[in-house]
Amino acid sequence: MKRQKTFFIMHNLIFEVQKPEITVKKIKVAMVKIENEEYKVLRKQFDEEVFNIERKSGGWFITEKDKPI
Repeated sequence: MKRQKTFFIMHNLIFEVQKPEITVKKIKVAMVKIENEEYKVLRKQFDEEVFNIERKSGGWFITEKDKPI
């Protein structure tokens, strides 16, 4: 019998897993990695001194900071 590979696909990213079981911990780690990469891209586009960048349940929420008077 040939050994088969198991892959996990999420948000267009493919992860190869050694065991056929995909644990909740692996899913959470993958989600955090994706979120960190998204945040890095947003920081390049929006200056953090001018904008607030927040992660909410519906996605990223970007607002302009209040300017000091």
